[in-house]
Order: sequence, then C-alpha cells, then structure tokens
Amino acid sequence: MPLAHRRLASRSEVVGKRWGMLDALEPLRVRNLSSSGMLVECPNPLEVGSIHEFQVIDGTTVVRVRAAVTHSSLLRRASAERYFLVGLEFLNLSARLSGVVERWLNRRPAQSTPGEA
Repeated sequence: MPLAHRRLASRSEVVGKRWGMLDALEPLRVRNLSSSGMLVECPNPLEVGSIHEFQVIDGTTVVRVRAAVTHSSLLRRASAERYFLVGLEFLNLSARLSGVVERWLNRRPAQSTPGEA
C-alpha cells in the first residue's frame, strides 16, 4: 500500500495482552557445523528449548531448516560488543540440507576438540 494511502485501512484497538510472532531474517555467522546441528553467533538471545526456522545458504542453494536451541551463552568482543553463541539441533535434516552440510564439511579442515587425537 502506498505511504499516502496507508491510513485508509481500518484499525482496531488491542485491549489486554496479545501474543504475536515476527519473522526477521538476519545473517548469522556459523561458528561450527555438523550433520546434527550448528553453533552460531547471534546478536540476540534465543531461549533454550525454543524452535526456530533458518535459511542455510550455500551459493545459490537455499534450504529452510527447523532447529531447536540447545544452549545459549553471552559473550563480549574486545570492542565490548555483546553477542550470543547459540547451539542449534536440526529437527528436519532433509537430503538437500545433508548435501549442503557435507559440501561445507568437505571444504573446511576438521577441528579437533580438546581430548581428541
């Protein structure tokens, strides 16, 4: 609707508390990735146990994935900027997502975790 005409739409007052949802796509930096989930840097906290949809993009391939938040921790950069490290578990590992994950894992050197050889 053009800006000049937006006031033509009728509005109703909201009385009391109401719950709503807003989809907002924001790029997230993927810190690590496995076939079962990923660790991302997120500017806002996500509640442990909550379920979210993400777009995983690899070149021209875009795959939507549902993931559950398994953990979230607040970190600060040297610039005092805060961000959250959020662990996500994939809930719908499709063949397309498996292919994207496999391509990413084949491109990057494997990182060993402490205690592993």
